[in-house]
Amino acid sequence: MAGRRLGILGLGLIGGSLGLALRGKRGAPEVWGCDRNREHVRLALEAGAIARGCAERELSDCDMVVVCIPVLRAVEALRDLGPRMRPGAVLTDAGSVKSGIVREGNRAVARGAFFVGGHPIAGTERSGFSAADPHLFRGRSFIVTPTKRTDEGAMRRVERLWKMAGSAVLLRMPPKTHDHVFAYVSHLPHAVAYALVHSVATLPSRVPLGYSAGGFLDFTRIASSNPEMWKDIVLQNRAEVLRAVVHYRRNLDLLERRIARGDVSGLLEYFRRAKKTRDALVSP
Repeated sequence: MAGRRLGILGLGLIGGSLGLALRGKRGAPEVWGCDRNREHVRLALEAGAIARGCAERELSDCDMVVVCIPVLRAVEALRDLGPRMRPGAVLTDAGSVKSGIVREGNRAVARGAFFVGGHPIAGTERSGFSAADPHLFRGRSFIVTPTKRTDEGAMRRVERLWKMAGSAVLLRMPPKTHDHVFAYVSHLPHAVAYALVHSVATLPSRVPLGYSAGGFLDFTRIASSNPEMWKDIVLQNRAEVLRAVVHYRRNLDLLERRIARGDVSGLLEYFRRAKKTRDALVSP
């Protein structure tokens, strides 16, 4: 059991899906939910994702609190919630940038309470409670990001919670390693998708997007993601994202040079290597 009472701060895609995933599960905690958007609270209550809507200050009455709001706001929330957590309680989060959040969580949490950084590897380009899905975490990975200060028992409680919600693979990774990895496999792809759509949208020739082929739509799907959330992510992980952008630009420049030279063998090698890498991600 993850605890008698679970608090969720933020009832959007992740927080709402967590509440729905726990609904009716044997051994699941009573779930309290808080969101600055009152409509999200109303919908969550109506759907049974939470048993009670509450104010943020009331979350400190819970045995575990999961912060599911954009990462810059999450840092502020940890500073406010951490000192009020009861002895034995666990404060955790679901953000996709970890170093700053883990540092602030460890610093802010009250003596006798525990902080555990976490990241469910699941999501869609949609946001808000209306996008919540009880099966969002089914079969997906969940990462905890421990430091020397992280309590093993608290980590296990957090892992049990997400396993109950459907996560199939539980991983542990240092915060800095996490942020380096996800700069390349998540944050850079979103930044590039936004940049591609922005490039087409600002063309002086005004290419009609109604003629978009499948490639453009497939590649840029994630540019429909929540802009506030992604603004926070790239700023919170700024150094790693900038390094990833520089590395990407070198590879784009290499492609440009091979196209400009009409380098048939070079282009085939470039495309074949990319295809082989991509195919390995989805091969059975």
